[in-house]
Amino acid sequence: MHHILLIVLILGLIGCGKEETITLTSAKGGKNYGGVFRINMIRGNPNGLDPVIINSKLADDIALQVYDRLISFDSSLGVIPEAASSWEISEDGKEYVFHIRSDMRFHDNACFPNGKGRKMTANDVEYSLVRACDPKSRTVHYWAFKDKVVGANAFYDARLADKPVSTIEGIQATDDTTLKIRLTRAYSPFLLLLANSLGCIVPKEAVEKYGRDFFQNPVGTGPFMFVEWRPDISMTFRKNPNYWQKDEVGNKLPYLDSLVFTFIKDDKLQLKEFTDGNLDECFTLPTEFFEDIVDTKNKTAKAPYDQFQLQSTPALLTWFIDYLCIKAPFDNPDVRRAFSYAIDRKNIVKYVLKDAPYGPALHGITPPVFKNYDIKNIPGFDLNIQKARELLAKAGYPNGKNFPKVTFHIYPEPRLVQVAEAVRSMIKSNLGIELQIQTIQFSEFLQLAEEGKLAMWGTRWYGDYPDPENYINLLDGALVPNSLSEPSYPNSTRYKNTEATALFAQAMAENDEVKRMELYRKAESMAIADAPATMLFYENHYRLLQPWVRGYPLDGLARVVLKKAWFIPRK
Repeated sequence: MHHILLIVLILGLIGCGKEETITLTSAKGGKNYGGVFRINMIRGNPNGLDPVIINSKLADDIALQVYDRLISFDSSLGVIPEAASSWEISEDGKEYVFHIRSDMRFHDNACFPNGKGRKMTANDVEYSLVRACDPKSRTVHYWAFKDKVVGANAFYDARLADKPVSTIEGIQATDDTTLKIRLTRAYSPFLLLLANSLGCIVPKEAVEKYGRDFFQNPVGTGPFMFVEWRPDISMTFRKNPNYWQKDEVGNKLPYLDSLVFTFIKDDKLQLKEFTDGNLDECFTLPTEFFEDIVDTKNKTAKAPYDQFQLQSTPALLTWFIDYLCIKAPFDNPDVRRAFSYAIDRKNIVKYVLKDAPYGPALHGITPPVFKNYDIKNIPGFDLNIQKARELLAKAGYPNGKNFPKVTFHIYPEPRLVQVAEAVRSMIKSNLGIELQIQTIQFSEFLQLAEEGKLAMWGTRWYGDYPDPENYINLLDGALVPNSLSEPSYPNSTRYKNTEATALFAQAMAENDEVKRMELYRKAESMAIADAPATMLFYENHYRLLQPWVRGYPLDGLARVVLKKAWFIPRK
């Protein structure tokens, strides 16, 4: 028989400071049900929670609470079943057969008759994947299907031409529990793509009822149901009482009653809210305080922060500066190389970021986290002021003379703001070029970059899945649209190198992992030599948790997987 633990937590909603009584109910295995998990997203509002428009980790992390996907990852980033209970891949790597669960239901929502969510079937998976290829849905995920899935290109072109097509030849639900996907060629990382937001399953009823407002009225089969979005303030979710998944001892998930995401953009204020007990986690520690919080040699918390749980792991994350490679001045590779040689990454890591990152990015865009892919074999750029000046002069701008005015765009992420100032100083000192820094909101920043409206911008790339291909995609010219009027994602630099692109394609069709990694290395080395982006540093994740939080491991993608998180009573 369950017993009730009543605890009064002085959590206080941010800005309210009120006491809140939380009831924890015991579950099997010593766990507890109940509680409100409060988490802050330092990058601000997502661009929306419609899976087909999600173009950031921020939005993807929140979407994890609402939607299930065909497959997912465990805490070690190994592939595990989710909506697909199992699957088979043909010997030639061109056909995937997914067996879809029959016990999943969509959230109760006004889009359904009598507001009751219906059973999810393979037809919903087909609808969701087809929608991810539809330009009319404003999708950013067509790249994942283009030239890979049979009929995807024809469907996309037909929809652009306003033709009445609704299916893709290579994506078919053959019955309620079977989905078949046929590829034009073998593509080894394809399964991993489906753990991305493009693999989220949505009901047609919700898309049709809410139309373009579906982005702020999400409906899925996930562990939590959307309640409210107050822009720039918070987003609230409550427990899905009909969620299908159970833990290893038979407890119905999720354990938590609700989630509150806030959007404080100041990392120092976020830390204060955490230490005051108003947040249950603190991800992204202020650089100014980092050495006071963390002993970087032992990866342990210093007093008084040792009262909290400190988690640390190398990140599947690289920070860099992108250049628009199709317009002057950055259409000239020598200009891009000059900028890359003019930046002292070691100085940035040691003095600006207090040794918090994994290390300076002296190689390629792929971070040093893959055992079978040694990035040391990829030549990169290190500080070489003389060479930088020679390349700039060769490009026609000796000592920066007559170099056009360039705006260096960033978004309001504290780490990026600090690094941008250091980069501006180095470019001024080493090349004689004055950069203007402009900060814009994250959602607008992404849109402008994809539309080719920024010349130079600071950003980062979190892996969507644990494979080097996910990073090298950013350098793949095959993903650049033919028209300048179409958004380019994920290759927002619009960089093209036909020889590197051919190697990318060869690698992705190779089933032998050793051969595939060698092809990746050659392709990445070739692209990095052209400097379509300036690598800055490879990240290391640190996260503080309150002492009462359990069941919330930190992985290399820093995914926000809260369906298995639970609380012990607060002392």
